[in-house]
Amino acid sequence: MDAVYVVSPFWTNYNKNGYAAANSLDSPYRAENREGSGMPDPDELLDRYSQLVGFDPRKDGGGRDWDVAKVFHLVRGGTISHGIQARTISGQASSDFSQIYFENTRRSLDAALVQVRNLKEKQAVKAKI
Repeated sequence: MDAVYVVSPFWTNYNKNGYAAANSLDSPYRAENREGSGMPDPDELLDRYSQLVGFDPRKDGGGRDWDVAKVFHLVRGGTISHGIQARTISGQASSDFSQIYFENTRRSLDAALVQVRNLKEKQAVKAKI
C-alpha cells in the first residue's frame, strides 16, 4: 500500500489537499514536466522499490494485486474524505479548508468504481463466435 500511495499522484487527478496533481498543466507528475522538475518516472520508483524489497507489486497475482491495491487506495481516500466531510457538516472540522474534501469523496469513489469495472472487463470471457 505504501508503494501505491507514493505513485498515486501519477494516476490520480488530485492530491490530498484537493488541488489538481496529475492533470494540472504545471504538475511535476505530468510526463512532460518530470525531467525539468527532477520528478522520476513512476516506473523508476517502482523498479527501485522492487529491487529493495525483492518483489514487484505490479507483477504479483499477474498484475491483478496491483490493480486491487489501487482500488483500495481510492476507496480508502474516499472514505477518509467522507469522514472529513461529515465532521465539517457537524461543525467539528479541524481546519478552515475542510470543504475542499467534499469533491474528493465522490471523485475518489467514482474513480474506484471505474477501476473495478475495468478489472471486471478484463476478466470477462468473450464469446469466440
